[in-house]
Amino acid sequence: MLSITDPCELKAADIYRQARAVASKTSRGTDGDWYREPDDLAWQWHIWFDGGREVASAAFSRLDNQWRPGPALPLASLTTAENASELLGELISTSYYSQKPKSLGVILHVADEFALAEMAQTLEAAAEGGEDFKILRYNLVDEPLEMLADREVSTDTTSWRLLPFWGAGPGQTRSVAMALSRAREPFMQKLMAEGEKMRLPVRVSVTSAPLEALAALPLIQPEARGGRLVVMPYLKYTAVFALSPEGELRAARSLSHRGGSLTPAGFGDILWNMAVAAELAGADHAGKPRLLLASSNQRAVEAAAKDLELYSLSRQELECEILDLGSLPQLAAIPGNLMELMIYDSAAIEQVRAGGAPLGGTETFPALWQGWAGQNFMDLARLDTLYPTLSDLRMLRFSTWFVVLLVFTLVSTGAYGTWSLFSAMNHPSWELTESQVSMTKAKHAKLIDEQTQIQLTEQLLLPRSRGWTTLEFLLQLFPEDSGVRLENFSYSLEAARSAASSSSRSSKGSKGKGSKNDATGLVRNWTIKGLVKPKALELLNSLNSQRGLGAFFEQVAGATDDPGFKPDPARQITVSLTQGRNSRYDSQATAADAARDPTLAFPFNFEIQISQTISEKDTLALPLEKPF
Repeated sequence: MLSITDPCELKAADIYRQARAVASKTSRGTDGDWYREPDDLAWQWHIWFDGGREVASAAFSRLDNQWRPGPALPLASLTTAENASELLGELISTSYYSQKPKSLGVILHVADEFALAEMAQTLEAAAEGGEDFKILRYNLVDEPLEMLADREVSTDTTSWRLLPFWGAGPGQTRSVAMALSRAREPFMQKLMAEGEKMRLPVRVSVTSAPLEALAALPLIQPEARGGRLVVMPYLKYTAVFALSPEGELRAARSLSHRGGSLTPAGFGDILWNMAVAAELAGADHAGKPRLLLASSNQRAVEAAAKDLELYSLSRQELECEILDLGSLPQLAAIPGNLMELMIYDSAAIEQVRAGGAPLGGTETFPALWQGWAGQNFMDLARLDTLYPTLSDLRMLRFSTWFVVLLVFTLVSTGAYGTWSLFSAMNHPSWELTESQVSMTKAKHAKLIDEQTQIQLTEQLLLPRSRGWTTLEFLLQLFPEDSGVRLENFSYSLEAARSAASSSSRSSKGSKGKGSKNDATGLVRNWTIKGLVKPKALELLNSLNSQRGLGAFFEQVAGATDDPGFKPDPARQITVSLTQGRNSRYDSQATAADAARDPTLAFPFNFEIQISQTISEKDTLALPLEKPF
């Protein structure tokens, strides 16, 4: 068995080593079922014990909602935890489930004891609703001595869980503590230890059978209503629950059997007084309390019914209903007709909720189904805190992979470096003579010069100015029928500086850090003169701005696929527009006059100068160095 120490008692290095051991020797790092509740697992083993000579055993598969008789469990094994490994090995076969279990939830239903203890008065008064009950519930698990009225109890031998009374009225007790001995915990811990060895998630729970039986009442008798006492005789005691007329739990009592009797002493008087205290019968005996007898122990039910019948004939009349569990179709599939096991069938609960059962609409029974009835008297959460969480183990596994990857990378890098050094040391160049080295250097220098010449030649041959793109420039600027008549057009492309000045700068630079490939920018100018009609003035005005001019150059670049027109931050575009009135314009000119002299039809003249400066850092800059 893996020895686990509380992490609070360990140093950081010891915690890490313990986590490594858990990750390597168990399946907690890869199987999330280790961190789920037993009743949430797909495969369950239910054990029911009432203090008799036999232990009831049932296997339940949530995958198909099928109940089957479980493996035989000797009473000695439940007490001494013997043969736990054999039982677990038998359970994980396909003898009890339709497929081999991948995890197992073991639930022990304790029916041989049911003790109730009072809560501290201050805490009892503070509990007003569901949220307060939850706080009391968790505090009772963590600090039972602070929550109980009797603080001289042993937490080593007994566990307590809260039982709220949702139907308690003003001045009535609102909750009590249920107590169970911890005598069966070694058996459950042994099952968990064997599961760790087998790398099989085994989750365990110890529950109170009477409370589970109460929660199952609407499931086996959907038409059941409140306003009565629910009496559940067991072998060693009788559990009594008082339900208000609305169906809410109002009170509970545990009546011990003495001298081997199957009923408690003064049984009828106790039930009568309890009914009166719970306001289920008139104090003047005019009311007739209603009782419901239900138990998995048929002998105890018969004895209780006989005792209450005599009490009704001789003392006070009681209306007693006996629930025969063996004849109920809802329990036919459950081994032993154990009503306590019904609440673990989620399909049955949903069916009752959908059917609108009277007790299903109360606050009590939905709360019982949601976890109050199946409270685990074994502090499994405290055991889980001893182990690393699932996220911790996943992070540990990731770190292990990262370390392996890092080591592999370092080894690979070292191996590659060693191989590279060995290859370099054995390269044929180490055997070259001085003359061969000089020849190789000369070849390399020649190749570098040729590469430089090719690059310069390619740069020189780049298309910087083409005639057809200039004509397309004019066509895009003044489309056909735009109302513009061109009188004069000139275009020029000049270098920003001459080769002579470049040579002077290069010679000065060579005295310093050395000369580099030099280039000069370019300046392109378009000068256009012409006449314009009023409808074309808007076209000219749109060009007289950086935004309009940039959009026009973008349009020309798209039409010609010429990168020289593409706007760029390294390129500067300027425009100068001059407009005036045409002195030859004649508004009275006829069409014949305009045909002879077209200038008579244009009221305005214009001159526009567009300049584009390409910097020496541009890809179209002209290199000044000679390639050959």
